[in-house]
Amino acid sequence: MATQDFLVIKRGYDFSKWLLQHTGKFPKSYRFSVAAKMENAILEFIEQTTVANMRKDKLPLLKRADEALARLRLLFRLSYEMRFVNLKSYEFGSKQMNELGRLLGGWMKKPGASPT
Repeated sequence: MATQDFLVIKRGYDFSKWLLQHTGKFPKSYRFSVAAKMENAILEFIEQTTVANMRKDKLPLLKRADEALARLRLLFRLSYEMRFVNLKSYEFGSKQMNELGRLLGGWMKKPGASPT
């Protein structure tokens, strides 16, 4: 496993722990809608990147991880605008997701991401 590839998985895992702690504090009326979708998106992200690391044809799984990250970004912004997370948490989470996106994009561009 390349160091950068492992970094995507590790950072995604670490961010998922942080995010799960925050979604548990959402108002009860949104915990099973917005929070659950956010949790599913980050869990799908780390699942897809982990499995992609074991596959020869990584690109389809990495694309699914990218889609999960896009859904998470949208839901995270909504949770900020609905005041479920404060500004400091929103800034931290946004930076983490931007980093995950950059790392994932770099992995997707690598020659080994899809078979030739």
